[in-house]
Amino acid sequence: MKANHHFAFLLPQNQEWFSPKEVAAIIGKSDQYVRDAFDNQRILGHASNARSTQVRRKTYQIHRDGLLLFLMETANYEPSDFLQRLTGLLRHRTRPELEKLQGELGRLIARQF
Repeated sequence: MKANHHFAFLLPQNQEWFSPKEVAAIIGKSDQYVRDAFDNQRILGHASNARSTQVRRKTYQIHRDGLLLFLMETANYEPSDFLQRLTGLLRHRTRPELEKLQGELGRLIARQF
């Protein structure tokens, strides 16, 4: 399983660009944290100067790939680790629980194809 697919479900499907506020909501941090991470190149994206008649401010645009990269770099696990630990949890389930889970997995798999 590729890591970017493992994290992609966390992001809105048809959205390519995100504001710091949107990124903050996804990663559970403040938008100031996101802007600081952007300025330190921990989160990659594009910045431009926006100017109104009275205020000059920087606007940030974070591409989906930059956000996925941040999620992959800050995860303390690999997708295969996740599956191994999940399998470990399942070893302690009863037969009826595993049979019910098997039925649910069958429905999930059928829905994806």
